[in-house]
Amino acid sequence: MDDMTELDNFILRLAKGGIASGALRREVMSAHPGLRDSHYFSALLSLQDRGRLAGQDITGVWVFTSFDEEHRHDDQACSPAFAEMIIATDCADKWHEIDVDEMIAELDLMIQKARARKSP
Repeated sequence: MDDMTELDNFILRLAKGGIASGALRREVMSAHPGLRDSHYFSALLSLQDRGRLAGQDITGVWVFTSFDEEHRHDDQACSPAFAEMIIATDCADKWHEIDVDEMIAELDLMIQKARARKSP
């Protein structure tokens, strides 16, 4: 039995693609001006307990993401669109492929230089 309130549905709609905590609160409070903080936070906690809403820190900003009823039991940590958003944020919209062999060679060179500086 799904006992979703109008507030719950509104929060889930706003958080569908991921939304910063502050922006979510502003939108909810704007749409529901008489809403008390305790009721707002209670709704967030209830949605998280039911597996319909998740929050995580992304580069210093707490972001909420909602999950559809049929997808909430999936093992997938986040949607592909949300993962792309995280990668784009971390990489400043530029993806750099790393050549493992090149990286190891650079590390070996750094170790050699460090050992040379330490030697008397």
